[in-house]
Amino acid sequence: MKTRSWGIQQRAIFLALAPAAVIAVALTAYFLIVRYADVEEALQNRGQALARQLAPAAEYGAFSGNRADLTRLAQAAAREPDVVSVSIYDAAGQLLASAGVARSPAADGAKPLMQGPAGNGSVETFQATINQPVLPFDDPFLAMDPSAVQGDKPLGRVVLELSRADLEARKREILGVTLLVTLAVLAAGLLLAHRLGRDIIEPVLALEDAVARIRAGSLDVRIPPHRSGTLVSLETGFNEMATALEASHRRSASALAHSEAELARQLEIAKAKKEEAERASEAKSRFLAAASHDLRQPLHALTLFATELTAGMTKMRNLQLASQIVTAAGAMGELLNALLDVSRLDIAAVQPHRQPVALEPLLEMIADSHLQSARAKGLRLRHRPTALWVDTDPQLLRRMIGNLVANAVRYTNQGGVLIGARRHGERVRVEVWDTGIGIDSAHLPYLFHEFYQVGNPERDSAKGLGLGLSIVARLSEILDHRVEVHSKAGQGSVFSVSVPVARPLPPAMNEPPPGLPFRPSIMVRMQDIDRCGEICNLLDAWGYERHCACSDEELANLLDDEPAAVICDSASLPGIAAHLPGRGTPPLLVAIDDAVGNATSTAIPVDARLSLPFRPARLRALLHHLLVEDESQAEQ
Repeated sequence: MKTRSWGIQQRAIFLALAPAAVIAVALTAYFLIVRYADVEEALQNRGQALARQLAPAAEYGAFSGNRADLTRLAQAAAREPDVVSVSIYDAAGQLLASAGVARSPAADGAKPLMQGPAGNGSVETFQATINQPVLPFDDPFLAMDPSAVQGDKPLGRVVLELSRADLEARKREILGVTLLVTLAVLAAGLLLAHRLGRDIIEPVLALEDAVARIRAGSLDVRIPPHRSGTLVSLETGFNEMATALEASHRRSASALAHSEAELARQLEIAKAKKEEAERASEAKSRFLAAASHDLRQPLHALTLFATELTAGMTKMRNLQLASQIVTAAGAMGELLNALLDVSRLDIAAVQPHRQPVALEPLLEMIADSHLQSARAKGLRLRHRPTALWVDTDPQLLRRMIGNLVANAVRYTNQGGVLIGARRHGERVRVEVWDTGIGIDSAHLPYLFHEFYQVGNPERDSAKGLGLGLSIVARLSEILDHRVEVHSKAGQGSVFSVSVPVARPLPPAMNEPPPGLPFRPSIMVRMQDIDRCGEICNLLDAWGYERHCACSDEELANLLDDEPAAVICDSASLPGIAAHLPGRGTPPLLVAIDDAVGNATSTAIPVDARLSLPFRPARLRALLHHLLVEDESQAEQ
C-alpha cells in the first residue's frame, strides 16, 4: 500500500480507523472459529448419542433375527431431523434392516465393526456395536468355572448417517451475522473518525485547494474563515498574500499584452514575407522543371543525330567536331537532368515506392555504370559483395549511391573507390570510400548546398555542377535515409547512407530472367514516333535485330516472337503489361522515363530505367550488360 500519495484527510481517517479495524477482524475470526467448532461438536454429539441409543434397542431383534422389529426401529430413527439413513447389520455383515438411502461407503456391511463418526463431506456417519450381554451367575452345582464366562458378544452393528446441510446453513448464518456486525462497527468507527477530524482537516484542505487554484491561475481565490478558528492566522496571511500576488499579476499581464501585440504584428509581417518567398521559390522550381523538360526533347534529338552522324563520317576533322558536339550535348543534358531533378524534389513531385531490395545487384549495377569513367582516370573501382537486403525505393537509392560514387571518382586522382555495406542493428550502412583530395572541416556544413563545390573555383564543368550532393540530401529526406560524411583534407572521404534492413524475399520472387538467345532481338515501343525511329536507328548501327511497334496490334504480334528485350517509355508500360500474361519467357524491360522517380506503376517489374536525355553510350552499355554479359555468365 502506497501511503506517500495520501492526503491529510486520508491519513487522519486511517490512523483513527486502522486499530479498530484490526481488533474487529481479529474478534470476528475468533468468534467464527469458536462458533464453527461448537456446531460441529453438537452434530457429532447428537450422532453418537443416536447411534448409542439405537444399539441397545436393536439387541433383541438382532439376537432373535426379528427383521420386522428391526425395520420398525430403523424407520422410527430415520424420522429424526437430519437423519439420512439407518442400517442394521449382523455380526457377519449381512443387512438385517434399513431405512433411507445410504450415501457413505462407511455404511457398507462389508466394513469391519467399528464405533464412532466418519464422513464423506455431505453426510456424517456414526456406528455403534450391538452386543449380546452375558449375565454372570454363581451356581455351585455347575461344573463350569464362572471365571471362564466371556464378556459381551457382538451381535452386529448400527450405522447412522446424518446430513451436514443444516450444519452448513448454520455456519453461513453465523458468518453473515458476524460480517454484518463487523461492517456496522467499522462504519460507525469511520463516521466517528471523520467527525472528530473534520475541524482540523477542513481548514487544511481549504488551504491546499486554494494553493492549487492559484497555481492554476485563479489569483482571485480567498479563504473564508472556518467556524472552528483553529488556523485563523494562517488563513488571514494567505488572503493578504493572494491580494498582493493578484495586483502584481495585473501589472505583468498589461505589459505582456502590449509585447504580444507587437510580436504578433512582427510575426504577421514575417509570415507574409515567408509566404512570398515560398511562392517565388515554388514558381522558380516549376519554371526550372518546365524549362528543363522542354529543353530535353530537342537536346535528346541533337545527341542522337550527332551520334548517328559520327557513325557515317570518315574524315578525322569531321569526327572530332561531331564528337565535340556529342560531348557538349551530353554535358548540357547532365545539367538539365540535375536541374529538373532538383526542381522536382523541391516541389515534392517524387513519391518513393518502398520494397525489399537486394543490395548486391544494385551495387554491382552502380559499379558497372561508373567503371569506365574510373578506368579512364586510372582508378580502381570495386564493390564488396553483400547478401544484405534493405527496405527502400531501388531507383531513388540507386540515384543516391550513384551520385556519391560519381562524386568520388570525379575528385579522386589516384588510388581507387570502394563501395560496401555493413549492418548496424536494424540499419544497413552503404558506404562509399575514396582516396581523393578530401574535404576540410570548414566546408562540411555547406557540402550539400546547391552549386557548392570544393576545389573547383574555376567552375570547370568536367568536375560536375555542384548539384549531385544536393540531390542526395533531398532524396535522403524523402526516403528518411540519413547521410553522413567523414573526411580530412588530403586523406580521402567516406560517405555513408543508413537504410532500414529488410527480410530477403523468397527465391522464387528473386530469380533472374532465363537465359537469352545469343543474338537477341529488341522491340521498341514508344508513343513518340520520332523518338522511336531515333532509337531504332541506333540499334541498327549497333548490330541488333530490332522491331518497332507503332500500335497495340503490332505490339501483340511482336510479343508473340518472344523478343529478348523491350525498350519502351513509361506510357507504354501498361499496354505491355496487359499483353505479357499467358506468353512464354518474359522479355527484359528497359523503361525510358522523363525524370527520376516519375515512373508509371505496373504489375510487372522493370529491369532497368533511363532518364531523358541520355547518352547513346549509356543505352548501348546497358543493353550489352543485360543481353550479352548475363548470357555469357549463364553459359559458363
